[in-house]
Amino acid sequence: MSDEKHEKELDPGAAIMRGFVYRALEIMARDLQERAGETGGALDGDAVAASLAGMKDPKSPVMGAICRAAWQECERLFASEARKEDRKAPFERLMVWPFAHLLPAGGGRDGGEETISRRIIPGFMAAIEDIVGPVAFGRQQERCRELVQGIRNQRGGAFSWDDVYGDPMARVIVDDILVTLAMEFGDFEEQRDWFIGLVNDAMPLPTNGSGHATALDDEGFAAIMRALYRDLAGQLETEDGDALVAARHSRPAVDRILALWEELDEN
Repeated sequence: MSDEKHEKELDPGAAIMRGFVYRALEIMARDLQERAGETGGALDGDAVAASLAGMKDPKSPVMGAICRAAWQECERLFASEARKEDRKAPFERLMVWPFAHLLPAGGGRDGGEETISRRIIPGFMAAIEDIVGPVAFGRQQERCRELVQGIRNQRGGAFSWDDVYGDPMARVIVDDILVTLAMEFGDFEEQRDWFIGLVNDAMPLPTNGSGHATALDDEGFAAIMRALYRDLAGQLETEDGDALVAARHSRPAVDRILALWEELDEN
């Protein structure tokens, strides 16, 4: 049976899982190459076993990100089949919307010169979940679902995602995540490198297993974060906005957001 025929027999869910399996194999191959480089090109059974153990470590952030990203891709596929008009999970749509202009338009070439690959989205959401924790992440997902359902009930057939993006509660949900994220970026360069690494390691390959994912770099990270924080930073430029954010979160949170905004401007 040819590879081409085999590829056609895989359903979309299996193709997604294959892409992430290939991604994990790439990471293990890279680890083995690094180990071989430290021993003059030689690899013994212990080195291979250590590499495999690292991949199977339940606390591994890389494998955790890959598994979460794979699950989110499968959930998105399930949602698209169950409800074609929604296509993506509400929370994902809210978090990606501020930087959607940086992604290729529908049908556009993925990862062109002036765009960021759409394949960063699963890893981006996995990194967010890793930072805020699964409980808080799930709570925000539920808030989004309730928000969207409420607007659907009001608008009926006239429902538009612009109604969701423009709702004040949508901004609150995103800002709550951004505040938590900012508080974790005490060491900007270290956290940026960790975030980028997690996104790239969880980035799926094309579903046919060929080609390479377009990696997120420092410039792309800064562009995404500036887009995410622009509205929140604008709020802090006014007395009322500053007071509201400080009252909802804390004064140290306001200070950290402003510091992060300055660090993003410098990068």
